[in-house]
Amino acid sequence: MKTISFAGAVIALALGSAPCFAKELKSIGISLGSLGNPFFVALSKGAEFEAKKSNPNVKITTVGFEYDLGKQVTQIDNFIAAGVDLILLNPGDPKAVGPAIKKAQAAGIIVVAVDTAAEGADATVTTNNVQAGEISCQYIVDKLGGKGDVIIENGPQVSAVIDRVTGCKNVLGKSPGIKVLSSD
Repeated sequence: MKTISFAGAVIALALGSAPCFAKELKSIGISLGSLGNPFFVALSKGAEFEAKKSNPNVKITTVGFEYDLGKQVTQIDNFIAAGVDLILLNPGDPKAVGPAIKKAQAAGIIVVAVDTAAEGADATVTTNNVQAGEISCQYIVDKLGGKGDVIIENGPQVSAVIDRVTGCKNVLGKSPGIKVLSSD
């Protein structure tokens, strides 16, 4: 399961790169786009699995913000109030979440952005999203036999989506028989 491996890597990198973890990791707050998304569920489970290697009694609170920035900011405030040691977040808006990240850091909490970069985060862990877009769109080109009309359904303008679309356009641009009808 590649998603679990990525999730494990997120927490392993966060724990390994954060200087505050010379002390025992007691609690983690995780704020993800939607717990209805299997990728985010797997990421959360992988993070929990890895964190429990460090401390079997670590408390992990995972919440979905359902792509509502106000809700994510409230979740970060709740993590601060609960005194978590680490916040993992998939930012709803990479710039607008910046003040909430600064507030968490001022409280001594390490903040790691996952899958999408966030302004001010202590670290960011992502997959190679350009490559993911290239692989996905090469599959489409192959299935269409190099000819056809396609639409790129763009998503929120966060680094992961922007990079995947870039990768997709790289491949489609090299396929003269493919016409991109829309990419907005």
